[in-house]
Amino acid sequence: AVSEFLHTSVQCIFVLTSIWIAFYLAKAFYNVFFHPLRYIPGPKLAAATHIPEFYWDVLRGGMYQKRILSMHEKYVLMKFIVATGASLTRSTPPAAENETSLCINIVNATFSTTSHDLHRMRRNALNKFFSRAQVARLEPTVRDYAERICGKILTLGKSAPFDVTTAYSHFTTDVISGYCLGDSLGLIEQKGWEPNFREPLITRRFSKDMDTLFNALVGDMPRYVRRAQDNVNKGLDDGSSVFGALLTSDLPPSEKSLERLTDEGFSLFAAGTETVSWALSVITYHLFTNRELLEKVTTEVTQAIGAKSGQLPSWHTLEKLPYLGGVIYEGLRLSYGVASRSSRVPVGEDLVYRGKWAPKGSDIMRDFQYVIPRGYAIGMSPLSVHHDETVFPNSHSFVPERWIDDNNQHRKELDRALLSFSKGSRSCLGINLAYCELYVLLSLLIVRVFPHMKLYETTETDVAHDHDFFNPFPVSSSKGVRAIIV
Repeated sequence: AVSEFLHTSVQCIFVLTSIWIAFYLAKAFYNVFFHPLRYIPGPKLAAATHIPEFYWDVLRGGMYQKRILSMHEKYVLMKFIVATGASLTRSTPPAAENETSLCINIVNATFSTTSHDLHRMRRNALNKFFSRAQVARLEPTVRDYAERICGKILTLGKSAPFDVTTAYSHFTTDVISGYCLGDSLGLIEQKGWEPNFREPLITRRFSKDMDTLFNALVGDMPRYVRRAQDNVNKGLDDGSSVFGALLTSDLPPSEKSLERLTDEGFSLFAAGTETVSWALSVITYHLFTNRELLEKVTTEVTQAIGAKSGQLPSWHTLEKLPYLGGVIYEGLRLSYGVASRSSRVPVGEDLVYRGKWAPKGSDIMRDFQYVIPRGYAIGMSPLSVHHDETVFPNSHSFVPERWIDDNNQHRKELDRALLSFSKGSRSCLGINLAYCELYVLLSLLIVRVFPHMKLYETTETDVAHDHDFFNPFPVSSSKGVRAIIV
């Protein structure tokens, strides 16, 4: 009886396995020969299955985006779409509801909302807090945190080399947490560099810093939401705080639930930590490895301060400094913001691509046109656009001058190709706050910290893109951009 049972079990397993294999073979055959996107140029294996993406992203660790860039050089549509950084998700079924496809676990936050209508409603409730005018009113607070992080770097940096990205993230974390939650985490005020929010969020290592992340998500964030609700109920908050404004808005009750507002707060908290700190790290490395660039921007900022007041100019004034702007925009370009592909699904119309293309090694231009049916995801990455040599010649080099025109003014036509904060209705909500932080902190670093700082065992591999898991990462062996105060 036992042998018959085992024999029957083996047969069942064999039959089920055969059916499973047959199903996926049939699906692969359909994708290659009958799928609505079958005529799109590209590797047949990528058209048939997700095996290439699994191999490059999972087994090779976030390397699929690099693989896509190599496809751009070989396939006509891929090469054409490099101007928009797009690549097709070929085996995605039509979608009517999920207009935006994002792999984010914080499902109730505005950032990860898929429906256009729901996203618009949620974003409208937050927009006023991140408008240029509102951020300008926040500038004194940003400046205060910037002064304090400069002081901390000058003090702690004398004793041992430090990771500059971690140091900069103390500043960005305190700014965004204080603004969104009412109270900052106080990372700048703590004695050392740990614990910090960036370590578990970015490195994904399980360490004592996980307590910071866990407490912010599970403990502190719901507590801040409850406190905001109490303040609203008691009449102590008429909507002056981010949470208070959401709770007193005309959003439906489901949008004011503890779970949703916890996700919203954590999303704002996380997004406000990494982009600016990594951009500043990339800028720091390139300025210190090219002293001529550092001298130029130092001269410009120093002259803007002036001998009489000795005070750093306002954010509005700093934005008018062309070389400082060039340094910041080039730092954003080479730090990418979000490096992974962010998918969009056009649901109202087919997309038509037309253009001319010459195969690699050929000077003969060929006309082409492809129609992308509505309902299929198109993924894009800043990595593709930021290294388009037709827009940014010598794209892997740090060249602030590319952002300055012949009249010594900012070249606004290049802005459309800078995707560090995305574009359109899905662009980064905190872009104005990010620019304020970049201009104010970098200027203070240039006049207060950089004259006393030097890099420590840091090379270009510590800032160059190697792979990505949503955020860009250097080689796995990198110890970060490190420096020391001398």
